[in-house]
Amino acid sequence: MPLNRAQPKKDHASSLSLEQNLTDTALDQTSNETICSTPKFTIRNLKRRRSESDSDVKNFISEMRLMFQELQAKQSETIEKLCSTVDDLRSSVEFLAEKYDLLASKYEKLETDRKEDLNHIKMLEDALERTEKSSRATCLEIRNIPTQSAESKNNLLNTVINTGKALNLDIQPHEIKDVFRIKTKTLDRKTIIVDLTSVILKEKIISAVRRFNKGQNKLTTEHLKIQGPAKPVFISENLTTKMKRVFFLARDYAKTNDFKFCWVSHGRIYLRKREGGPLIQISGESDLSDLKNQK
Repeated sequence: MPLNRAQPKKDHASSLSLEQNLTDTALDQTSNETICSTPKFTIRNLKRRRSESDSDVKNFISEMRLMFQELQAKQSETIEKLCSTVDDLRSSVEFLAEKYDLLASKYEKLETDRKEDLNHIKMLEDALERTEKSSRATCLEIRNIPTQSAESKNNLLNTVINTGKALNLDIQPHEIKDVFRIKTKTLDRKTIIVDLTSVILKEKIISAVRRFNKGQNKLTTEHLKIQGPAKPVFISENLTTKMKRVFFLARDYAKTNDFKFCWVSHGRIYLRKREGGPLIQISGESDLSDLKNQK
């Protein structure tokens, strides 16, 4: 009896187990369908999106390639223009450089020629100066003698002889090679040039004039027996044109710089600051410039 009663429970359990199995089977089937269907949908969308993305990339690349090609073409054109301009500039610079070198060479040659010409001119001037000094070595200047009417060389010769007598010198006519007047600013008192036969006689006359002017009243026209009011008479060496200017500048320099002495001897100009001081020979304007720069 008890065995018959337990049988229904077993059947109930079996029934529950069967239902559970059916339910699990249905769930498994549903799950499998879901798993199978979901990947198919995702892959399809991914393929579509990848295809669209690839197309966009290709379009972008094409556009970029086209843009770079255009840019490259413009740059090539610009570079060609720049190269052409640079070539033109290079040609111009080379042309100017050649011209500059040519001009520099010509300038250098002209400068060299100029220096040679200046040296040659100076050499000629020095030679001319020496010749003039030599030709005037025996000449004296007598200034401030009034001009006589119808004046002749004999009148001038007598004036020179009378000058010698006033200085206690016996000057003979044969000791005078020539005597004449030169043009000056004062037409009525033109300078007399006396060309003597020797430098020794010239120096004697110069020394006598200095002694005369130191010992008594300075030499005047009255001492030379010239009629009219007494006028001072100046006797000096006959300097060249160049040395006359240098002597004028030297005297001016001596006055402005407290030099006591400025004189000419044997065609040379000398300065001396004070009695017993050193002699300074002035051969040209450059010597005076050197003295000014030493101050």
